[in-house]
Amino acid sequence: HENCTFHHDLELDHRPPTREALLPDMANSYRLLLTGLGEDPERQGLLKTPERAAKAMLFFTKGYDQSLE
Repeated sequence: HENCTFHHDLELDHRPPTREALLPDMANSYRLLLTGLGEDPERQGLLKTPERAAKAMLFFTKGYDQSLE
């Protein structure tokens, strides 16, 4: 826990955010990515893409929180 980025203040009582709590920041990152690619994330065909991409990434990486047991 000492090296955990969520416990940099050494208050070890609190818990890191849930994976679902990361969705808004992740979706914003995907919006920035789309903008960087020259797209308009506010256009009709891309409105839901940042959220879908963020949810997909959480799904693809869910094994990081699982153990073989």
